[in-house]
Order: sequence, then C-alpha cells, then structure tokens
Amino acid sequence: MKFSTISNIGKVRQENEDAYANTSLGDLDFFIVADGMGGHSRGEVASKLASKSYIDFVEKAKINDYPSLSILQEDAIKYANEKIYCLSDDSEGLRMGTTVVCMVIDEKNRTYHISHVGDSRIYIYQDKKLSLKTRDHSLINDLIDTGSLTEDEAKNFINRSAITKAVGTEKEIEPESSTFSMKDGDVILMFTDGLSNELSDEEITKVVDDNDDAYEISSKLIELALNKGGRDNITVTTILI
Repeated sequence: MKFSTISNIGKVRQENEDAYANTSLGDLDFFIVADGMGGHSRGEVASKLASKSYIDFVEKAKINDYPSLSILQEDAIKYANEKIYCLSDDSEGLRMGTTVVCMVIDEKNRTYHISHVGDSRIYIYQDKKLSLKTRDHSLINDLIDTGSLTEDEAKNFINRSAITKAVGTEKEIEPESSTFSMKDGDVILMFTDGLSNELSDEEITKVVDDNDDAYEISSKLIELALNKGGRDNITVTTILI
C-alpha cells in the first residue's frame, strides 16, 4: 500500500480549514480527512481537533474488544464530537464544527470500513470503475430524497454547500458507516468538497486512469481543481492498494 495527502488553501480562502491524519496499528491502517467551519479560525481548530482526537482514540482503544471496526470508528468520531462541542461551550459561544470522512483498511481481512459525517467524500476506483462510497449529508440531497428538487434542478441550486450534519455542532452525533471488499489495484480517494465542487466524476476518473503514483494523482487532482476556480480549500488523500 502507498498513499499521499496534499492540502491546498485554494485561490479564494484566507485560511486552510482542512485537516488530515493517519496511523497504522498492525494490519490496520487509519485515515481521516476533515473540513472545518466557523468564523475567526474556528473551522481550522475544529478540523485539526477532530483529526487528532480520531487518531488518539484508535491508538488507545482495545480494538479486539470491539464487535466491528465500523463501531470502533464511529466511537472515535463521537469522541471527536464531544471534544469539539465542549471546546465550543468554553469559547464564549463561538460555535464550530467540521465534516469528517475516515477509513480503516483491514489488510488481513481485505476490507475497507468507511464512516463519515458531512460532505467530504470517499471514492473507490476498482475494476477500472470509479464509485462514490459516501452520501453527502447535505440540504440538496435531503431535498432530492423528498422529491422537492430534481437532479437537474440541483445543478443550479443556490445552497449547494449547505450541510445537514457536522461533527461538533451538536451534543450527539450519528456517523454513517459502510464496509467494502478490497481488491489488488484499488485506488482510494478521500477529499473535501473543495475538490468535489470543482471536478466531475469523469474528470477524476481520467486523472486516475492516466497516473499510477499516489502523489501524482493527488497533485494533479488539486491542480485541476485550482484551474477550475479553486474556490475552497482542497485536500486529497490517494491510497494505492
């Protein structure tokens, strides 16, 4: 397995409020990407605290006591949620939060365990096909689900960036989790909406098709997003199996 993460402030933002981290514990590899929100640098604090709390939790956890890696990962996110929520309470009412997308790669059992909150994403490129493995917790998706908005109308929806769930904004949080099988040659992409708001799935697929190096894939995806406008911070983790 090889991986590379690159984070770029973009062309518009004054601060980079994205964060990322990873650790390995035996046959398990843990990755997290977070996109913070909140004024006065609070988003940067939230995303960094979420990433650190996630890693701290899994490194201290008695992993064999957990019935599944998904539950372990969800508990790590809930731990991060508590840390951020409590810090917000102590900060003169300044609320802050962050998206989180994280993955455990179980090399022994050849599985991926994905958990997320918000609109940061994970794609898996497997058998020459790119597939989105998370569903954005966003207002636009809620409106589509209820039939209030069509897919075509969604393309021009004014509040495309509005999310309905974030880590740290509420006392309790319920992450969404899923598990997938691993295959040799898989490419995993984890990224914030600074990338997904600029690039189509077809553009992402072409970059993966044309490159076989993790750093090159991350770098060229960010370069392409910057060329399309770079309106937000952009963070990309590329993992080659």
